[in-house]
Amino acid sequence: MIGIVLLIIGLTGVNGFFAASEMALVSISPSQLYKMKRQGVKHIDSLELVTKDSTRYLSTIQVAITFAGFLSSAFAGSSLSGRFVTWFSTLGITVSNEVMVVVITLILSYFILVFGELVPKRIALAKSKSFALFSAPIIKYVMMLLRPFVWLLSLSTSFVLRLFGFAKKTSTTPITEADVKEMIVYGHIKGLYPSEEKVMLERIFQLDDLTAGMIMTPMQEIVSLDLDDLSDEAVSTVVSSRFSRIPVFKGNKTAIQGYLLVKDILLRLDDQKLEEIELKPHIRQPLIIDKNVTINILLSQMRDLSIHMAFIVNKDGLTIGIVTLEDIMEEIVGNIYDEHDDDHLKETYQERLTYIIEGSMTLGEVEHKIGHTIGVSSPKTSRISQLIKDSLGFLPEQGETAKVQFPHGTFEVLRVQNMDITQVRLIVQSSEA
Repeated sequence: MIGIVLLIIGLTGVNGFFAASEMALVSISPSQLYKMKRQGVKHIDSLELVTKDSTRYLSTIQVAITFAGFLSSAFAGSSLSGRFVTWFSTLGITVSNEVMVVVITLILSYFILVFGELVPKRIALAKSKSFALFSAPIIKYVMMLLRPFVWLLSLSTSFVLRLFGFAKKTSTTPITEADVKEMIVYGHIKGLYPSEEKVMLERIFQLDDLTAGMIMTPMQEIVSLDLDDLSDEAVSTVVSSRFSRIPVFKGNKTAIQGYLLVKDILLRLDDQKLEEIELKPHIRQPLIIDKNVTINILLSQMRDLSIHMAFIVNKDGLTIGIVTLEDIMEEIVGNIYDEHDDDHLKETYQERLTYIIEGSMTLGEVEHKIGHTIGVSSPKTSRISQLIKDSLGFLPEQGETAKVQFPHGTFEVLRVQNMDITQVRLIVQSSEA
């Protein structure tokens, strides 16, 4: 009898090992697998081989668990029931063999459920990486041993699925941008990083939604130098400004020639007076881009070319504004200030939060996203695009500056397509958020 009990305990342990292996292997994400492979972790090759085909290793584990459970029940029912019937009869208690088989099976099922399923899975879930690496080599050889059974199961499963109209093979759902954004929100809720980092991570995903024309500074608002007016006063004013790069045009600001790096001029002041310096040789070639180029592409170009300023042109090829590297960084980290910025402007802008939203979103969805009301009396089911059009009284054209201000937020139209507002910038006060 002791031998039978030890055998059942051993089979329960086997059941627990495979149940824990299943939980550990399923818990390993592709990113974790890639990281461990780069680190050269022991048994990573076996783990990668096993997890390459989830259907195969899950079928293998299920076959092993089924065999272990079947053998436990068979040995317990056939070997222990007769002994317990005899033992109860010596006590004057009559119990049929069939009833005893049921009782033993129920008791055995309880122990298998606790010690062969729940406890091992909880342990594997807590130590998923280490247990997956430990079990992978064993699972690999068991997969080879049980290959005929797994093949038969896979064939039968595919046949049944076809009978019910399901595809023979189902592909794993890829990770989408929305999934990553949800993970960012979840990580913030769990306290993995502060609100500032959450906002920056979310803004990074908005870079491919923003174009250069959306964040540019119009030419009429920038400090620039006209090659047709190189008077000492004009040059002195430009060089003494707080900007490190000065756009240079000829006659008209739309006819851009390049830009001056103020540092180049200052380095010559040791040998020459300002009015003696020839400026034209110091004009650098401009980076010209279309206003519809997305910010992520522009950032890559500026990084590759080691350029901090780009000039934006419209469909007619006329320069309409500039985008600096600082402008792009501000879309990620928020407004950046230096010693020249007014303190009251810093206080004003530091209280603002910016969101890029779709025009198709409803008012209720937007308020849920930002965590407070905007102060609009319209129904929560109202579309943002319709709210803006109703407030403006017209549909703005693409590229046209259009803003609508509400008590707790300002909507700025960013994109108009197919006779509708498709993208909007929402600016709210952080004290309200």
